[in-house]
Formats: sequence, structure tokens, C-alpha cells
Amino acid sequence: MKHFCRYIFVVLVALMTVGVPVALACPATPSGSAAQARALNLDNNTGTDPFYYLGGKAAGTVNTGDPHLPGYAGFMNTDSNTFRFVNVNEQVFTMIGEGKHGLWRIQENGTIREYLIEGKTGLAKGSDVNAAKNQAKVVSDYSSYIEGDGMNWSGWKSPQSPVNADDRMNFVDVPITNAKYKGKYKNHVPIDLPSWYCTMSGPTFPEAAAAMGFAYKQKGANKVGPLGKRAGLDVSELYTNVLRLDTFPDADSWVNVGTAKSPNWQAIDDTKTRAEYYLVERPFFNVKYLFVMGVYNNVENRDFEYVRPDGAYYDSLVARGYTNLKTTVTMNPTFSIEADDGALHAVTGTKFFGVKHPNRPGDNGKSGGGACPMRGGDWDDYPATTGGSGWPTQYEEITPLCDGVLVDIKFFANLDGATWDDAGKYLPNANGSKTVTYKVKPGFYGKFVDPYHTDRGVENPQAQYIHTGTVLTFQSVRPPVGFRK
Repeated sequence: MKHFCRYIFVVLVALMTVGVPVALACPATPSGSAAQARALNLDNNTGTDPFYYLGGKAAGTVNTGDPHLPGYAGFMNTDSNTFRFVNVNEQVFTMIGEGKHGLWRIQENGTIREYLIEGKTGLAKGSDVNAAKNQAKVVSDYSSYIEGDGMNWSGWKSPQSPVNADDRMNFVDVPITNAKYKGKYKNHVPIDLPSWYCTMSGPTFPEAAAAMGFAYKQKGANKVGPLGKRAGLDVSELYTNVLRLDTFPDADSWVNVGTAKSPNWQAIDDTKTRAEYYLVERPFFNVKYLFVMGVYNNVENRDFEYVRPDGAYYDSLVARGYTNLKTTVTMNPTFSIEADDGALHAVTGTKFFGVKHPNRPGDNGKSGGGACPMRGGDWDDYPATTGGSGWPTQYEEITPLCDGVLVDIKFFANLDGATWDDAGKYLPNANGSKTVTYKVKPGFYGKFVDPYHTDRGVENPQAQYIHTGTVLTFQSVRPPVGFRK
């Protein structure tokens, strides 16, 4: 897991009244000639249109009249100088990082944490957030993400400080069925699956911001699959941007079917354990980060499913007629394993922050950095042993099973929302007609001139006279592949 930026922030919160992260483990700023060279290349890495704009726009068209498609390049990292590289070319997004990267399990509980906006009075301690009389305050005085300068850490309020000095609620946990969301989630499927996640970037991911900003604006972005919806990834107040990914052919998810002390990671059989992958943007301490996520579910059993049978969200599901919800946790769910002909094996987590972090950063020089949190819920005071593994909107009984699942950071996504296996995509008649007229220099093409042929009187059977104005008629018409600015 790459949570070191969070770790630094939490330590600083403990040391200072205001949590200003002055020592986050993020990419260093180059100096001297290196900085100058980098500045010169920010807008256009090649010096020629229309490729590799980090923040610009495409120019012109190709010969068929289709628009040039802009290219983007960026990178992100957290601690340990582990980098992930993102690129956009021809409306294909790629993300290449390290193999067998550890994930933690988390699960949303059907609520959204809304924080008190600076200058607002908020609700009195103990107020019912679902009561009609308090609705106006929930709408006007609280927000799941408080806009700022991009690094507005102060918008976050510690769960250890539920009320402010005036005894007003610093935050409220609002079920997705609350009237504030204007019925957006009234027909949402039950959020009954966990996701398995890891941090990919530092705060605001500056070196990847242009590439990710472009990718998240495209037609293929913010489309969540059936498993992702059951994990709540389409709740936009929690996940501000989502990009569904596909793995490269040789990339996998790997499950520890061994023990905690003698791990044995094996690739899943995704015909029996279904998988969806995402690169999500989510506020953490009210600052946006990027996280990779996998969502899994078995064809043969309900191991992954769970809804806590308590609270306003559960009550709303029962009221909608959901009577077959799984209300007990499978602590170590099974995965179908490819090497064992699809047989199911229980996953075993490790006790550690991550198996690629054998020497955790020191905590003020007195002790090692945190181990596996061993419970779900709010990260808050990690690396203290009381810390959770994720966000306050998640069940603590869904334990992280740290690095029980690994994933290869080798993904791609078609940003236009269409795959390349369409026989009509990228044909040269995207101008709206099935026919295209070709203008060429007329004449007889292909006459053999090599003595090997001419001495024996052999002629080219494919030689012919080609006229200008020849028309090709295509089987279908597809609009050109374009992009959203």
C-alpha cells in the first residue's frame, strides 16, 4: 500500500493544530538546469503538432478529415520512489507501473460523510440528519468535498472531534437515500461488495493532473460496471471521478492461498471470480488522490457479499423489498484459482503495511511505521494501532486482509467508450458517407522491369490502369473518433 503521504499528514496533525502537510512523500521539484529543461518541455515534448500536450489542445485534422487526437503523458508516485506512468494516445489511456502491487479490502456502508463548511453554523450536537426539520442545514452547511486551492486540508474534520467549540456537529453521516441527493440513488442496487484498493499518487497528483483531467472528461470515463455499482463506486460524492480499466493480456490479480508467514500468490480464474478494475479519484483528508481498485465476486458463492443489518441505509433496503441480503461477513472469502482448474481457495492477508515495504519509515525515529491496520473504517490516526484501513464511510468489520490480493499495474482504457474490435471503427469514411472518392495520378501501374521477368516475358498479373476519381464503397459509416476538450 502506498499510504505514506497520509501517514505524514496524520503525524503532522498530531503535532500541530492545523494539518498542513509540509513533508509529504511526493515527487521532488527539480532545480537548476533540470528545472529549466523540464519547463521548456511542458507544453509540447516533441516540438511538433499535435502530439504530447500536457495542457494544450490538438490542432488540425488528418488526411481523412478526422480530428487530430491530443496526446498526454504524466506520472504519479507515493513513497519508495515507485512510479506509475499514464499516457493518452489515440483516445487510449494506459497506466503502467509495478507488478504484483498489494491491495487492501474496504467496503462502503451506504453513507456519505459531509463536513461542516467554514463559516456555517451547522447542526447542534445529537441532531437527526434524516429529520425533515434539519434538511435545510444538511444541504446548506455541509459538503462531502469542500472546494479550496486543491490542497484544502482544513476542510477535513477528525472523527475524534465530532463537534466544534460551539457544540455544533463537525460532520454528519448521511445515507445515500437522504433527500439532499434528490433521489439520485433511490434505485441504486444494494452496496454489498467490497473493493480492494491502494493509493497510486500523492495529493493532487500534479505531474499526472493534465493527463487525468483529460481522461476523466472523455465519454468512456465515469462509467461504472455492475460490480463497481455494488461497491458504491458510482456514488460521486465519494468517488469524484472514475475510470474503468482493463488489464493487459499478461496482467492478473494474485491471491495469497498460502499462509500469513508462507505466502503463495496465485492468479485468479476470472471466468469464475469476476473482476472489474478502476482508477478512481477520491478526496482523502479533503484533498484529491488517485487510487487503483479491484472489485471481485464469485459465480459459485456469495463470499464477498455483506450488508450490515443496522442503520438507516439497511432500513432503506428492507423498505425497498430486499429480503435476501447477506448480513454476515465472510472474513476470508474464496477466490477461484487458475492454476487449480478454477477451484476456490480462501485468501489470507499479511500482517504488514505491504509486502514490498519490509522497512517501514520511522515514526519520529522511535519505532517503525504502521503495520496492517487489521480493521476497516477511518484511517485517521494511523500509524497508531487504533487506525483503520480507509475512510469513515466504511465498515470496520470488513478487515483489510493487507496484500492478500496483489494486482499488476498494467492497464488500459478506451476513452471514447468503444473497443477497437468494431469492424467499422477507424475506417477512412468517417466523413458521413459510405463512399469515398480517391484522386490520384492516372496511369498504368505495376509493369515489371526486372530482367528476371522481362527476359522471360513474365508480366505482373496485378498490373493495371488506375483512374483518378475511383470510388470505394464501405459497408458502414461510423463517426470519427473524437475527444471532449
